[in-house]
Amino acid sequence: MRRFLCLFLLALSAALPARAAANFELHRDTFAFSNDTYFQYGVDEQGKLHITVRDKPVAFAHRCFVLTRAVLQFHQFARFDLHQPRVSREEYHRRIKEICRIPVWADGPKEKIVIPGYADLHDFSVAYEGLLKEDLGNWLPSYFRLGNWRMVMGHLRAGQASAAGWLADSIDHGRLRAIYLARFPHMNHVVVVYAVRREAQGNMTFTVYDPNYPNQSSWVFYRASERSFEYEPRWYFPGGRVNVMRVFISPLH
Repeated sequence: MRRFLCLFLLALSAALPARAAANFELHRDTFAFSNDTYFQYGVDEQGKLHITVRDKPVAFAHRCFVLTRAVLQFHQFARFDLHQPRVSREEYHRRIKEICRIPVWADGPKEKIVIPGYADLHDFSVAYEGLLKEDLGNWLPSYFRLGNWRMVMGHLRAGQASAAGWLADSIDHGRLRAIYLARFPHMNHVVVVYAVRREAQGNMTFTVYDPNYPNQSSWVFYRASERSFEYEPRWYFPGGRVNVMRVFISPLH
């Protein structure tokens, strides 16, 4: 019932203007390929999540942290220039690694690192999907991040309200943010927030890039009366309440 109410509220608010982070477009500034999951997920007609072992392992999995971090890094520290001549695969490899070594929370170089010969990250990831998958980073370190322990802890409602205000303020100031969505033990995912729509009674709808759904936006809804977040139904999640945690804002997060 709550899911249908949330969808109804979203429909009512569709006409309200949404504020987006500066110079970010989903179909331009994200990867053309997707992250996948190690296990097979499915949601039945009753909204119940089922998790099974895949018959055949997937080649590119466990990398929601890797892809969201890289989207932020390319947005902050890289510049694409279609009119410059393309360079060798080895040079693209060097520049990708240079971008990915810069912490998201750092100021970055004085001049953005140029990716020549391509208009944007989407086009570059079509041409060099294999190279990017090799260079963006291994999935294993993300499982040992210092902030991961928060997933199993209780989350104060005041903290969730603070996170909602922080996200909206960040978007108002043109800043992308990554958030860690958790519903232990079955939900453990990272998305990039790039737009917000303020609604009645303090509610907010955040538009996000989900690395499991390339070229398709999704939403995270903040319900002010309950000081809680809800995530839309996905193939790996039946939809409903999640806890939101801030990530990539310091070495501790």
